[in-house]
Amino acid sequence: MILTMIVMAPIRRIKKDLPKGISMGIAMCLSLVFNSCVEPFEGVDFITDFEDILVVNANLTNELKRQEVVLTRSFRFDEEEAQNEENAMVIVVDDQGTELLFEEVSPGHYLSEMAFAAQPDRQYTLTITTENGNNYGSTAMGLPTASTQIDALYAERIVTDDGDDGIGIFVDSFDASGSSNYYRHEFVETFKIIAPYWSPLDAVVVIEGINTFDVRAILREQEEQVCFGENRNTDILINSTVGLDEDRLERYGINFISSDNYILSHRYSILVRQYVQSAEAFSYFETLKGLSQNSGNVFSEDQPGFLQGNIFSLDDPDENVSGFFEVTTVDEQRIFFNYEDFFPGEELPPYVLDCIVYAPTTEGSFGQRELLNLIYEDAIRFYDFNFNGGIPGGGPFLVVSTPCGDCTALGSNKVPEFWVE
Repeated sequence: MILTMIVMAPIRRIKKDLPKGISMGIAMCLSLVFNSCVEPFEGVDFITDFEDILVVNANLTNELKRQEVVLTRSFRFDEEEAQNEENAMVIVVDDQGTELLFEEVSPGHYLSEMAFAAQPDRQYTLTITTENGNNYGSTAMGLPTASTQIDALYAERIVTDDGDDGIGIFVDSFDASGSSNYYRHEFVETFKIIAPYWSPLDAVVVIEGINTFDVRAILREQEEQVCFGENRNTDILINSTVGLDEDRLERYGINFISSDNYILSHRYSILVRQYVQSAEAFSYFETLKGLSQNSGNVFSEDQPGFLQGNIFSLDDPDENVSGFFEVTTVDEQRIFFNYEDFFPGEELPPYVLDCIVYAPTTEGSFGQRELLNLIYEDAIRFYDFNFNGGIPGGGPFLVVSTPCGDCTALGSNKVPEFWVE
């Protein structure tokens, strides 16, 4: 066994409940925006049996880019995720007959072959032909306004009505023309993760036999101390200024991060995108928000009703199709801040999970040696050698669970292109 001595830090325990209110994954369909009222949207039919239907997530914007359409299928309550709708033909046609073709870049994910921006004086229609020959279309949609702008995106330390201390993320926006009215927001959080029990060495099994084995601590081959995590909002965030004196959002709350959430521990960034919707799209998402709150996921089997959007079958008028084809204006802003900017001199939030240093043994027969099996399972990371008053009766290495010593268990070790220290 190769034993390279390094300085041993004190053995301690970090305690942390899982972060509150943070979803680590993307919602199956539409990650969108917040509340207010317009005329009720027609199209909720209550159903009792599961129905396999096409789900469309499509939003053309006034950004010059490859526009995106995502096609999936509804899925049962006991299924983990939606099935992608592959090998479809996706086309957007404007009111002058120009066809904009899309190509499938990954299963169910379609991008326009050429970059384009939705124009204020155009109406757009989405057409889809699935691999089995079914045809679908949408109502014609246009930009609801020529432009939108976020005037300010900022963070403040606040205490909620429930007494929770943390950081609130707010948006200010004003449209002097009064033509925006219906807003949808989405955001992406990016945060630095530093593994608290990282070591430059890692444990590997060189060989294991019936009566012999060789376990070594070697230098790590990749960056595993500093990583970057990402969260995307999964709530529907919509708001309306209809009926107000001005078309203005002032100190509109986008997100709240509790002060004990580990994602604030070092450096945090949030990108907020603001969309201006049509009244029809706003009504759809307002109803969708209500359904998702009642059932957890409006496209699962456990849904209280079916919500008809502006997409329909061209072959069978009785076939249900879910989703909405949007054409929106959009603006975005990003901010950064460090924990000490709002919590100077205060202890960092506890880590995402308990970190316990222990020394699994190497005793036992072939296939039953605890340390070796944990290494095979990728369940641990080397922390130190078990010398100088370590853990009596333990194995040769002090180890921690993988996320405590390897940040890639929680994020990416690649620095994002936009990241600024």
